[in-house]
Amino acid sequence: MKKVKYIIISLLVVIFVYGRYIEPNTIQIREIKINCDFIGKALKDKTIVHLSDLHMSRLGKVETGVLKSIEQINPDLIFLTGDYVRWKGDTQPALQFLSRLKAKYGVFAVMGDYDYSDSKNSCLFCHKKGSGRPTKQHNVTMLRNSLQKIHISDQVVKIAGIDEEYDDLNEFEEIEDMVDQDAPLLVLSHSPFVFDKFSGKDRVFLFSGDTHGGQVRLPLWLYKLFGYEKNVKYNYGLFQEGNKIMYVTRGIGTSHFRFRLFSQPEIVVFRF
Repeated sequence: MKKVKYIIISLLVVIFVYGRYIEPNTIQIREIKINCDFIGKALKDKTIVHLSDLHMSRLGKVETGVLKSIEQINPDLIFLTGDYVRWKGDTQPALQFLSRLKAKYGVFAVMGDYDYSDSKNSCLFCHKKGSGRPTKQHNVTMLRNSLQKIHISDQVVKIAGIDEEYDDLNEFEEIEDMVDQDAPLLVLSHSPFVFDKFSGKDRVFLFSGDTHGGQVRLPLWLYKLFGYEKNVKYNYGLFQEGNKIMYVTRGIGTSHFRFRLFSQPEIVVFRF
C-alpha cells in the first residue's frame, strides 16, 4: 500500500509540474487548410494567423516566442479575438505586443471581457491617453461592432468585429452590408456564442476564442456540471452548420490559474 501511495503522489507531482510549468509554455503551431467556396479567389493561397486570450501580465518568453513564430510565418492577415490582459491588469505589455504585429493586409482585433475589466484603461486599446484621438501605440484595427472592407487580389473582403457581450445583430450598425453575400465575410468575436446569431444560410467564417479549450481537458458532462456552457457547446476546433463556419482557438494564455493539461496553447495558421 505504501508503494502505491508513493506512486500516486509522484504521479500527481508530475501532472502538477507538467500542467503548471511545461504545457502553458509550449505553444503549438496548428495549421489548418480551408477549402471554402464562398471565400472564392480573394484568399486563395493566402495565410491568416489567429491569436486569442493572451492574458498578459508582461512581455515574457512565451509572448516573445509567439511574436517570433508569427514573423517566420509571415501571414497575409492577423486576427485577434480578445482578452489580451489579466483581470484589471496593466495594458502596457499587451499594447507593446500589439505594436509588434505586422501583416501584409492588416491586423484586425476585437476585445474581450478581461480587456473591459478596467473601464478606464480599456480605452487605451483604441485611443490615445487623455484624448479621443486614435492610439499611435500600435497599428491594429480594433473592430467594435463595426465592419471594414479591404481589397485582396482585386476582390473585396469584409472583416467584421462583434464586441464582447453583444447580443443583437439586428442593431449592428452595418448589418445589411455585413450579411450581403457579394463578398467574403470574416467575423471576429471573443465569444463563440455569436455563431448562434447567424443563420445556417449565411456564408460567413467566424474566428473566436474565450474557452481556452477548457485549459484542462475534461468530459463534457463535467464542464456542464461546473456551468461552463461555452465549453460544452464550443470547446475548441472547427464548427460548421449549413454555410456558416467557426473556429474556436484554445488561445495562448490562462485565466484564474496558470495551468493547462492536454489543452495546449496554440497559434492557429489558416491556409486557403
